[in-house]
Amino acid sequence: MHINELGNLYSSGNAFTTKAALLQSLYRVNHQMPIGETTVNVQDGVDEKGKPKKKKVRKEYGHIVDGGEVKNYNFYDEAIFGYACKRVENRLKEETIKQDRLFNNLLSSMPLTFNLFFPLMQLLERDKQEATSIVACLFPNWKVATVERIDIEFIPLPITDYTNDKSAMDAVIFFTDKDGGQNIIAIEVKYTDSLGTNKATENDEKYYAAKDSGYFTTEGLIEIDKGCTQIFRNFLLTEKYRMKHDLSKSYNVILAPAEHPSTVAELNALKKYFNETCPADKLIKYDLETFVAVLEENVSTEMKDWTNWLYNRYLDFNRVKDLLKELK
Repeated sequence: MHINELGNLYSSGNAFTTKAALLQSLYRVNHQMPIGETTVNVQDGVDEKGKPKKKKVRKEYGHIVDGGEVKNYNFYDEAIFGYACKRVENRLKEETIKQDRLFNNLLSSMPLTFNLFFPLMQLLERDKQEATSIVACLFPNWKVATVERIDIEFIPLPITDYTNDKSAMDAVIFFTDKDGGQNIIAIEVKYTDSLGTNKATENDEKYYAAKDSGYFTTEGLIEIDKGCTQIFRNFLLTEKYRMKHDLSKSYNVILAPAEHPSTVAELNALKKYFNETCPADKLIKYDLETFVAVLEENVSTEMKDWTNWLYNRYLDFNRVKDLLKELK
């Protein structure tokens, strides 16, 4: 296999994204999936002040498939594909599930979330004890006694009762701890994409959620009042949910590959505004490689095909080392 057989290569200018795009393009070619198009911005001359103008065009990329909403190209099995189809068909007006990203973008973190957590949702339905055991191994410091619920693209409603925007938890785990407390783990899943930098315009509910939590410095409250980027919005939604439902504890997890270029900086951008009362494990990064490895070690034999698939699909970058050499 040579790099010119993979189609146009997407890269946002960092080595990890290039590597991941190669792996997903190779996955498409090896599974004989039709190449698809996505919308990109390209330069289109300059304006009267000499500044570059851009226009939107459709362009083929190796990590984009065509027809993924009809045939399963982006998911481990037909059960996950069927669940994704059902979520799109029954999408609520508040939900921001994007059909093209879910079905046709092999690099997207949205299908990655479905691939990671839907099998655990199924397991919880048929064997609560086994599902609890796996989650307890994934999060050994949080005294997981019983997992009550696992969900994907979870948005508490009505949004006006929370932080008044359409932020959602990519995945969520509700559990009872060994002390009898009710807890929530909100998980943001990233593959190559970064957390959004756009600031929310409706900040009143977010500001009061931050103030009521008691976890922020004065400087942090001022910063939140100016407008919240995605990492602030996600954290505050979880805290508001904890307070509103009188939960014992809440945890925020950013699940991303070890080499993800921006996750640590994004976490630090929020953590610097925490005061001394905020628990150290309130917001953590969890390496995707470790997460999948823990799954592999603890799932039953019949589920190891799934965990092997996760590693091969998303994390086995040895598959593209020769392709990377071609780029240099």
